Amino acid sequence: MRIIFYTVCCLLISSCISEYTLDGSEGFEEQYSVNGLIRPDVPASIYIHKVGDLGKMETISDPSKLRVWITWNWEGEERIDSLQFSVDYFEGDAELKSNTTYHLNVLLPDGKLIKATTNIPSPAPSYDVYLKFPAGFVQLDNITGPFSRFVLTMPDSLIETKYYESMLLQVEENDASKFNIQYCRNDDTATLIENLPSNYLPYFLFQNNKEDKLPMILNFDSVKANPFSNRFIFRLSSVSEQYFWYKKSLLQHLDVLSHNSEFDAPMLFFPDIFKELQPVYSNIEGAEGVFAGYNPTDLSVTCNLSGYECI
Repeated sequence: MRIIFYTVCCLLISSCISEYTLDGSEGFEEQYSVNGLIRPDVPASIYIHKVGDLGKMETISDPSKLRVWITWNWEGEERIDSLQFSVDYFEGDAELKSNTTYHLNVLLPDGKLIKATTNIPSPAPSYDVYLKFPAGFVQLDNITGPFSRFVLTMPDSLIETKYYESMLLQVEENDASKFNIQYCRNDDTATLIENLPSNYLPYFLFQNNKEDKLPMILNFDSVKANPFSNRFIFRLSSVSEQYFWYKKSLLQHLDVLSHNSEFDAPMLFFPDIFKELQPVYSNIEGAEGVFAGYNPTDLSVTCNLSGYECI
Protein backbone atom coordinates (compact mmCIF):
# COMPACT_ATOMS: atom_id res chain seq x y z
CA MET A 1 0.00 0.00 0.00
CA ARG A 2 2.86 2.35 0.87
CA ILE A 3 4.56 1.62 -2.47
CA ILE A 4 1.34 2.40 -4.38
CA PHE A 5 0.91 5.69 -2.50
CA TYR A 6 4.51 6.69 -3.17
CA THR A 7 4.15 5.86 -6.88
CA VAL A 8 0.98 7.94 -7.20
CA CYS A 9 2.67 10.94 -5.51
CA CYS A 10 5.65 10.69 -7.88
CA LEU A 11 3.35 10.57 -10.91
CA LEU A 12 1.44 13.64 -9.69
CA ILE A 13 4.62 15.63 -9.10
CA SER A 14 6.15 14.62 -12.43
CA SER A 15 2.97 15.57 -14.27
CA CYS A 16 3.01 19.02 -12.68
CA ILE A 17 6.63 19.54 -13.66
CA SER A 18 6.12 18.36 -17.22
CA GLU A 19 3.22 20.75 -17.75
CA TYR A 20 5.08 23.83 -16.51
CA THR A 21 7.68 25.70 -18.51
CA LEU A 22 9.39 28.94 -17.64
CA ASP A 23 9.24 31.22 -20.64
CA GLY A 24 11.44 34.30 -20.36
CA SER A 25 9.37 35.98 -23.03
CA GLU A 26 6.39 36.28 -20.68
CA GLY A 27 7.68 39.63 -19.46
CA PHE A 28 9.15 38.60 -16.10
CA GLU A 29 9.58 41.72 -13.97
CA GLU A 30 12.68 41.97 -11.80
CA GLN A 31 11.97 42.29 -8.10
CA TYR A 32 14.06 44.27 -5.63
CA SER A 33 14.56 44.37 -1.87
CA VAL A 34 15.27 47.81 -0.39
CA ASN A 35 16.09 48.21 3.30
CA GLY A 36 17.32 51.02 5.50
CA LEU A 37 16.94 51.82 9.20
CA ILE A 38 17.96 55.44 9.72
CA ARG A 39 18.83 57.39 12.87
CA PRO A 40 20.05 60.92 13.64
CA ASP A 41 23.64 62.24 13.49
CA VAL A 42 24.80 59.74 10.84
CA PRO A 43 24.23 59.54 7.06
CA ALA A 44 21.63 57.21 5.58
CA SER A 45 22.65 53.68 4.59
CA ILE A 46 20.44 51.76 2.17
CA TYR A 47 20.83 48.09 1.20
CA ILE A 48 19.46 47.11 -2.22
CA HIS A 49 19.35 43.56 -3.61
CA LYS A 50 17.65 41.72 -6.41
CA VAL A 51 15.15 39.08 -5.34
CA GLY A 52 15.92 35.86 -7.21
CA ASP A 53 14.27 32.45 -7.35
CA LEU A 54 12.47 31.37 -4.16
CA GLY A 55 13.14 34.77 -2.58
CA LYS A 56 16.92 34.42 -2.58
CA MET A 57 18.75 37.74 -2.29
CA GLU A 58 21.22 38.45 -5.08
CA THR A 59 23.80 41.21 -5.35
CA ILE A 60 23.36 43.87 -8.02
CA SER A 61 25.93 43.33 -10.78
CA ASP A 62 26.34 47.03 -11.62
CA PRO A 63 25.21 49.35 -8.78
CA SER A 64 26.28 52.41 -10.78
CA LYS A 65 23.18 51.96 -12.94
CA LEU A 66 20.96 52.76 -9.95
CA ARG A 67 20.31 56.29 -8.76
CA VAL A 68 19.53 56.52 -5.04
CA TRP A 69 18.69 59.73 -3.15
CA ILE A 70 16.75 61.03 -0.17
CA THR A 71 14.93 64.35 0.21
CA TRP A 72 13.65 66.27 3.22
CA ASN A 73 12.55 69.73 4.27
CA TRP A 74 14.77 71.62 6.69
CA GLU A 75 13.79 75.08 7.93
CA GLY A 76 11.54 75.62 4.92
CA GLU A 77 14.17 74.58 2.37
CA GLU A 78 14.05 71.37 0.33
CA ARG A 79 17.24 69.33 0.77
CA ILE A 80 18.59 66.41 -1.27
CA ASP A 81 21.37 63.89 -0.61
CA SER A 82 22.57 61.52 -3.33
CA LEU A 83 23.75 58.15 -2.00
CA GLN A 84 26.85 56.50 -3.44
CA PHE A 85 27.59 52.77 -3.49
CA SER A 86 30.20 51.66 -0.95
CA VAL A 87 31.18 47.99 -0.49
CA ASP A 88 27.68 46.49 -0.23
CA TYR A 89 25.31 49.41 0.44
CA PHE A 90 24.48 52.95 -0.67
CA GLU A 91 25.59 55.68 1.72
CA GLY A 92 24.82 59.39 1.89
CA ASP A 93 26.88 62.37 3.03
CA ALA A 94 24.41 64.42 5.08
CA GLU A 95 23.97 63.74 8.78
CA LEU A 96 20.30 63.07 9.46
CA LYS A 97 18.22 65.07 11.95
CA SER A 98 15.64 64.26 14.60
CA ASN A 99 11.99 65.17 14.19
CA THR A 100 12.32 65.14 10.39
CA THR A 101 10.50 63.29 7.60
CA TYR A 102 12.64 61.67 4.90
CA HIS A 103 11.68 60.46 1.42
CA LEU A 104 13.69 57.69 -0.23
CA ASN A 105 13.89 57.37 -4.03
CA VAL A 106 15.53 54.60 -6.07
CA LEU A 107 15.57 54.94 -9.86
CA LEU A 108 16.10 51.61 -11.64
CA PRO A 109 17.81 51.21 -15.03
CA ASP A 110 14.44 50.58 -16.72
CA GLY A 111 13.08 53.90 -15.45
CA LYS A 112 10.98 52.43 -12.63
CA LEU A 113 10.96 54.51 -9.44
CA ILE A 114 10.94 52.89 -6.00
CA LYS A 115 9.78 55.15 -3.15
CA ALA A 116 9.32 55.15 0.63
CA THR A 117 8.76 57.67 3.41
CA THR A 118 9.51 57.65 7.13
CA ASN A 119 10.48 60.01 9.93
CA ILE A 120 13.10 60.12 12.65
CA PRO A 121 11.16 61.00 15.83
CA SER A 122 12.42 63.20 18.62
CA PRO A 123 14.43 61.32 21.27
CA ALA A 124 12.92 59.97 24.44
CA PRO A 125 13.56 62.10 27.55
CA SER A 126 16.14 60.96 30.09
CA TYR A 127 13.76 58.88 32.14
CA ASP A 128 14.84 57.23 35.39
CA VAL A 129 15.70 53.53 35.47
CA TYR A 130 16.14 52.02 38.92
CA LEU A 131 17.63 48.61 39.63
CA LYS A 132 16.25 46.31 42.30
CA PHE A 133 18.42 43.35 43.28
CA PRO A 134 17.48 40.81 44.32
CA ALA A 135 13.91 41.45 43.21
CA GLY A 136 12.99 37.81 43.77
CA PHE A 137 14.10 34.28 43.03
CA VAL A 138 13.37 31.99 40.12
CA GLN A 139 13.60 28.21 40.03
CA LEU A 140 13.24 26.57 36.63
CA ASP A 141 14.58 23.41 35.04
CA ASN A 142 17.47 25.20 33.36
CA ILE A 143 18.13 28.16 35.66
CA THR A 144 17.88 28.97 39.36
CA GLY A 145 18.76 32.06 41.33
CA PRO A 146 17.93 35.69 42.12
CA PHE A 147 16.78 38.04 39.38
CA SER A 148 17.33 41.75 38.83
CA ARG A 149 14.47 44.12 38.07
CA PHE A 150 15.00 47.23 35.95
CA VAL A 151 12.16 49.68 36.63
CA LEU A 152 11.49 52.29 33.92
CA THR A 153 9.26 55.20 34.96
CA MET A 154 7.78 57.43 32.26
CA PRO A 155 6.00 60.21 34.20
CA ASP A 156 4.80 62.29 31.28
CA SER A 157 2.01 61.09 29.02
CA LEU A 158 1.98 62.81 25.64
CA ILE A 159 -1.16 63.72 23.75
CA GLU A 160 -0.01 62.11 20.51
CA THR A 161 0.84 58.45 20.24
CA LYS A 162 4.53 57.64 20.39
CA TYR A 163 6.14 54.30 19.67
CA TYR A 164 9.00 52.83 21.67
CA GLU A 165 11.48 49.98 21.64
CA SER A 166 13.36 49.00 24.80
CA MET A 167 16.34 46.74 25.40
CA LEU A 168 18.81 46.00 28.18
CA LEU A 169 22.50 46.14 27.26
CA GLN A 170 25.36 44.60 29.22
CA VAL A 171 28.63 46.46 28.73
CA GLU A 172 31.55 44.18 27.89
CA GLU A 173 34.17 44.14 30.62
CA ASN A 174 37.21 44.68 28.37
CA ASP A 175 35.62 47.01 25.82
CA ALA A 176 33.13 49.64 26.96
CA SER A 177 32.11 50.33 23.35
CA LYS A 178 30.64 46.84 22.93
CA PHE A 179 27.37 45.55 24.36
CA ASN A 180 25.47 42.30 24.73
CA ILE A 181 21.68 42.39 24.54
CA GLN A 182 20.10 40.68 27.55
CA TYR A 183 16.84 38.77 27.43
CA CYS A 184 14.25 40.16 29.84
CA ARG A 185 10.82 39.20 31.06
CA ASN A 186 8.04 41.77 31.06
CA ASP A 187 4.43 41.28 32.14
CA ASP A 188 3.19 44.86 31.95
CA THR A 189 -0.03 45.73 30.13
CA ALA A 190 1.75 48.12 27.76
CA THR A 191 3.76 45.27 26.23
CA LEU A 192 1.23 42.45 26.63
CA ILE A 193 -1.44 44.26 24.58
CA GLU A 194 0.95 44.35 21.61
CA ASN A 195 0.50 40.58 21.27
CA LEU A 196 4.21 39.89 20.96
CA PRO A 197 5.12 36.20 20.63
CA SER A 198 6.51 36.01 24.19
CA ASN A 199 6.97 37.95 27.41
CA TYR A 200 10.67 36.90 27.40
CA LEU A 201 12.45 38.71 24.59
CA PRO A 202 15.66 40.60 23.71
CA TYR A 203 13.62 43.74 23.05
CA PHE A 204 10.06 44.97 23.63
CA LEU A 205 7.76 47.28 21.66
CA PHE A 206 5.07 49.43 23.24
CA GLN A 207 3.09 52.66 22.84
CA ASN A 208 2.21 55.51 25.17
CA ASN A 209 -1.41 55.90 24.01
CA LYS A 210 -2.89 55.36 27.47
CA GLU A 211 -6.25 57.03 28.02
CA ASP A 212 -5.78 57.62 31.76
CA LYS A 213 -2.64 59.79 31.16
CA LEU A 214 -1.06 58.40 34.32
CA PRO A 215 2.69 57.67 34.54
CA MET A 216 3.81 54.45 32.89
CA ILE A 217 5.92 52.10 35.01
CA LEU A 218 7.46 49.09 33.28
CA ASN A 219 9.39 46.27 34.96
CA PHE A 220 12.03 44.28 33.09
CA ASP A 221 13.38 41.20 34.89
CA SER A 222 16.68 39.53 34.07
CA VAL A 223 18.17 36.46 35.74
CA LYS A 224 21.59 36.91 34.12
CA ALA A 225 22.03 40.57 35.10
CA ASN A 226 24.29 40.73 38.16
CA PRO A 227 24.73 44.38 39.16
CA PHE A 228 27.89 43.67 41.18
CA SER A 229 29.87 42.08 38.34
CA ASN A 230 28.55 43.89 35.25
CA ARG A 231 27.56 47.36 34.09
CA PHE A 232 24.25 47.86 32.31
CA ILE A 233 22.65 50.44 30.04
CA PHE A 234 18.93 50.62 29.39
CA ARG A 235 18.31 51.73 25.80
CA LEU A 236 14.96 53.34 25.06
CA SER A 237 14.38 54.23 21.42
CA SER A 238 11.57 56.40 20.16
CA VAL A 239 10.72 54.86 16.79
CA SER A 240 8.69 55.71 13.73
CA GLU A 241 5.40 53.97 13.07
CA GLN A 242 7.06 52.13 10.16
CA TYR A 243 9.85 50.85 12.45
CA PHE A 244 7.32 49.76 15.06
CA TRP A 245 5.22 47.68 12.67
CA TYR A 246 8.29 46.23 10.96
CA LYS A 247 9.95 44.98 14.17
CA LYS A 248 6.63 43.73 15.58
CA SER A 249 5.76 41.78 12.42
CA LEU A 250 9.32 40.41 12.26
CA LEU A 251 9.05 38.98 15.78
CA GLN A 252 5.72 37.35 14.96
CA HIS A 253 7.00 36.03 11.63
CA LEU A 254 10.12 34.42 13.12
CA ASP A 255 8.09 33.00 15.99
CA VAL A 256 5.89 31.02 13.58
CA LEU A 257 9.04 29.74 11.88
CA SER A 258 10.32 28.59 15.30
CA HIS A 259 13.27 30.85 14.63
CA ASN A 260 15.33 32.15 17.55
CA SER A 261 17.52 35.21 18.02
CA GLU A 262 20.66 33.20 17.32
CA PHE A 263 19.51 32.72 13.71
CA ASP A 264 19.98 28.96 13.73
CA ALA A 265 19.46 28.00 10.10
CA PRO A 266 18.20 24.43 10.80
CA MET A 267 15.24 25.89 12.69
CA LEU A 268 14.23 28.23 9.90
CA PHE A 269 12.42 25.82 7.60
CA PHE A 270 10.14 24.02 10.04
CA PRO A 271 7.23 26.35 10.77
CA ASP A 272 4.57 25.58 13.35
CA ILE A 273 1.67 24.34 11.23
CA PHE A 274 -0.83 25.38 13.90
CA LYS A 275 0.12 29.07 13.63
CA GLU A 276 -0.62 31.40 10.75
CA LEU A 277 2.53 32.70 9.09
CA GLN A 278 2.58 36.48 9.45
CA PRO A 279 3.96 38.60 6.59
CA VAL A 280 6.76 41.00 7.46
CA TYR A 281 5.67 44.63 7.20
CA SER A 282 6.91 46.58 4.19
CA ASN A 283 6.47 50.28 3.32
CA ILE A 284 8.45 50.26 0.06
CA GLU A 285 6.42 51.27 -3.02
CA GLY A 286 7.51 49.15 -6.00
CA ALA A 287 9.67 46.71 -4.02
CA GLU A 288 9.88 44.78 -0.76
CA GLY A 289 11.62 45.88 2.42
CA VAL A 290 11.46 48.67 4.96
CA PHE A 291 12.63 52.26 5.27
CA ALA A 292 12.18 53.33 8.88
CA GLY A 293 13.57 55.77 11.43
CA TYR A 294 14.49 55.40 15.08
CA ASN A 295 16.16 57.53 17.74
CA PRO A 296 17.96 55.69 20.57
CA THR A 297 18.56 57.13 24.04
CA ASP A 298 20.82 55.34 26.51
CA LEU A 299 19.50 55.67 30.05
CA SER A 300 21.76 55.19 33.04
CA VAL A 301 20.75 52.59 35.60
CA THR A 302 20.68 53.66 39.26
CA CYS A 303 21.35 51.22 42.09
CA ASN A 304 20.51 52.51 45.56
CA LEU A 305 23.05 50.29 47.30
CA SER A 306 22.35 48.98 50.77
CA GLY A 307 24.85 46.34 51.78
CA TYR A 308 24.74 43.77 49.00
CA GLU A 309 21.34 44.83 47.71
CA CYS A 310 19.92 47.44 45.36
CA ILE A 311 16.75 48.69 46.97
